[in-house]
Amino acid sequence: MTYVLITGASSGIGLAMCHKFASEGHNLIIVARSEDKLNTLKSELESQFHIDVMVKVVDLSTFGAAQQLYDQCAEYEIEVLINNAGFGDFSNVWDMSLDKAEQMLDLNIKALTTLSLNYVRDYRNKAATLINVSSIGGYKMFPTAVTYCATKFYVSAFTEGVAEDLRIGQKPMRAKVLAPAATATDFFNQAYTNAGLESDTSIDRSQYTPASVLATYTYQLFQSEHIVGHVDGEGQLMLQPPMFDYVHATV
Repeated sequence: MTYVLITGASSGIGLAMCHKFASEGHNLIIVARSEDKLNTLKSELESQFHIDVMVKVVDLSTFGAAQQLYDQCAEYEIEVLINNAGFGDFSNVWDMSLDKAEQMLDLNIKALTTLSLNYVRDYRNKAATLINVSSIGGYKMFPTAVTYCATKFYVSAFTEGVAEDLRIGQKPMRAKVLAPAATATDFFNQAYTNAGLESDTSIDRSQYTPASVLATYTYQLFQSEHIVGHVDGEGQLMLQPPMFDYVHATV
């Protein structure tokens, strides 16, 4: 029996991904901080789609949590790992909380790297897929989101590099990066709240990509031979080759 492991599974994009992969018949390992939400989701998915769902209650921003999670999942065959957990924080660089910045680095970068490297090490010779969720902010900078964008630049570059290493090494495993534009989740409100700011009500968010659509795009990326799934400002998915330069030389 194989499983799809999804972090940040209790809300937003992660929640929508759980429904999409479950609807396609995949068993799931769902990961988030809220045990109540995860158990409710488990009951819903198992009842509706007749799959097996395992719950892992973890705060991946805490030291050592990502490694502990991976070790706990060693008994399962993971066909897909989706590193979706992450958060943003909007503020001017000089106003940003150092504690929030460190927590963002711990979750957006460190936890993702720990899970990715473990997964690649163990599954590189299998037909497995790593999907790391970046952002449009992983390819361009936006004001008041410099630190967040920098974390996502890392996610994009790291994942593209892993994908190229796997290709050059002729490994069957695949690595892919999803780079969505603005999505209709609570991400922006939460990011403003984290920064102690009022949400910008002047912005029309009615055209943001619904999480359910982004989950469908994730599945299309999973099924494709492409490495980058970039969602543009109009909500359209563009499947692309790597966007960062990869120097084919030994240093």
